[in-house]
Amino acid sequence: MNWYYLTDESEKSLAPFFSKRILEAVMAGVAIVSAILTILWPRRPFSEIITAENEPIIFFVVFSATLIVNSYINLCCGGGDMIRKGYHIINYQADKPTYEKEIRFYRYGLVQFVLHTILLYMPFLPLLAMAAFNTAVPGVAIFMAACVLFTSSMFCRLTGFLIYLWRGRSSTFGYFIARFLMILFVFVTILPAPVINPLRILYLLNHHPIDSGHAFAIYMAFVSSVIIVLILWNNALVRRYRNKEGLEVQE
Repeated sequence: MNWYYLTDESEKSLAPFFSKRILEAVMAGVAIVSAILTILWPRRPFSEIITAENEPIIFFVVFSATLIVNSYINLCCGGGDMIRKGYHIINYQADKPTYEKEIRFYRYGLVQFVLHTILLYMPFLPLLAMAAFNTAVPGVAIFMAACVLFTSSMFCRLTGFLIYLWRGRSSTFGYFIARFLMILFVFVTILPAPVINPLRILYLLNHHPIDSGHAFAIYMAFVSSVIIVLILWNNALVRRYRNKEGLEVQE
């Protein structure tokens, strides 16, 4: 894999690492989460928090805010929305093929998605650590919460990329469909299917960390299965495009 592609800020890249627009979105997210952390910061000594029967909600709220912010950023990165031409939202004059579309998905796109998703969480780590260590949540629950954040972001990243492969970057319909799917997964499932809702899992990890292992296992099994399906689906679409353009033969 050519590492230059990861930082190329031309229209050939869906989401270049360290792009100014992506960094601005991440810093805006950090500012939002920081404000929430400041407002909810517990005024009690840590010893009282440990012995209290009702844990503060700061863990749930801060992790949930981080999940929502990063899921949306990853959705935009997957669909190429962060590198739109100009400042008017929807259209490109020409929807040029990208590295993610021209290079084999397992060799470039998937690797880039995993690395970039992890990188986008780095600025939030101090805030997440402060929220976790000030609510007496056990380490296992913190690890589970980190898995929920990562899988939610990967789901949104792969969903955004799937919509891009289907409709391109210039589609208004695809733009709204991608956001509808994120809202459906992150918010709407809390009513008809709470066992697969990431926000509910974070709530359980905050208030019932010892008894939430079963709910976490169900969530991870379902979301991991969906992510695998999205990976296979995206790979099939990339392969079809490469076959159509004769790129498989050239390699």
